Amino acid sequence: MNKQDLDLALNYFINNKSDVGVVVYAIMKGEEKPKKLDIEGKALPDLKEMFLSSVLEGVVNNGKLTLMNLSSSDERANAIYEYDIDRPAELSALDKISSIGNHEIFNLSDNSIEDVVALLIEIGNNEKQLVLYKTMARVNIYGRTSFFMKKSPERFEKISEEFFRISPNFHLLQVDGSLIVLDLPTIERFFGFHDVIKNEASLGVETIENSALVENPETLRELIDDVSFARKLTRIAKSSPVIKAGIPNDKIIDFCKSFPSLKDKIRFNADESKILLDTRKSKDLFVHLLMDNFLMSELTNYQYTSLAKDDASIDVVDA
Repeated sequence: MNKQDLDLALNYFINNKSDVGVVVYAIMKGEEKPKKLDIEGKALPDLKEMFLSSVLEGVVNNGKLTLMNLSSSDERANAIYEYDIDRPAELSALDKISSIGNHEIFNLSDNSIEDVVALLIEIGNNEKQLVLYKTMARVNIYGRTSFFMKKSPERFEKISEEFFRISPNFHLLQVDGSLIVLDLPTIERFFGFHDVIKNEASLGVETIENSALVENPETLRELIDDVSFARKLTRIAKSSPVIKAGIPNDKIIDFCKSFPSLKDKIRFNADESKILLDTRKSKDLFVHLLMDNFLMSELTNYQYTSLAKDDASIDVVDA
């Protein structure tokens, strides 16, 4: 899916507001199955309008956004990601909405809103569904231990009931079978995302081992527990341009000896047939090397280090 495909899919719901409904589910602490919230009917149109407006303004009308695979994420700004790696168990509730017919109702007597960790907002009809995933920060949940007042015609009155505030932001959306991550730091913080990243990073190290380019690939495995480095390794197996292009090892080594950002910073074994990774700096540079981040302009012959790149061989279609 590209950004145009995503906008097209989302516009269906925006342009057919009167033909789609909204249902809200709560994900409870320690539970996988979502519970359906029983919300009064007159509140639902405003709730639907709020989230569809957020989708329109935050995604569809945001021309600065770039949509890319999560496994290929780089450090560019204004990026959202299509989830293309194993999903952590914490996200299984997204699929349970459509697979389960009759959902358990959130019982106000038996369930506490303080146990709500996320909301799922399902917008759609019998033909199409859009699901928004929204984590519930503790600052948005107000329990009986706090003291709140509301304005009455003549004075302030105490609010004795539990309540929570639903704001228009959301962190993931699922549409047409694609799961889109809008807030990567939140996903990394709230879910078992680190374990998934480590597994994907192991595949990246295996790819490097199979290339026979590195004298001591075990030093990369030692860094898999470092999540920031593991995220860099996840990109190797699926999206390394150097590996995909089948660049010979001797050509890669010659490049390391001549490119200014790499020269004298990456060392080699005794016969200079393999790269020796003996410092953290050399390991970082090696990952950049496999991601083809060291470039030369054909126009100016200037040399650059670029973390964010789009394939210029693909025709760009004006919006």
